[in-house]
Amino acid sequence: MTTVYITQETQHDFSEAEKFGGVEFLTAKDLNNNRNSPHNEALMADIAHRLRRFDPEQDYIVIAGSPYVSALVFLLLGLRRERAIRILRWDNRDLKYIPLYLELRREADASEAQS
Repeated sequence: MTTVYITQETQHDFSEAEKFGGVEFLTAKDLNNNRNSPHNEALMADIAHRLRRFDPEQDYIVIAGSPYVSALVFLLLGLRRERAIRILRWDNRDLKYIPLYLELRREADASEAQS
């Protein structure tokens, strides 16, 4: 079954996202500004744990809430070396999500293409 991973729980109504699969919130918390923060380390570990079943072939990411948490989610997926990610992009005009397929190209891939 497809899962829609929402980067951060907010007051937004995510019922439109549920049309694409079961919703799983990655966190309700935000990062803080303290260096070497145990809170941030725990938050990163928790999000990484929740992403362990993320399947880039069938699951989606919805960006919501803090841009820093969203950046962290993409960083963690990049560390997993995911080559493509399916995103649900909110359309303010039609009030619905539109699937977006984001293909990630690593620097090694780009240098090979230039050869």
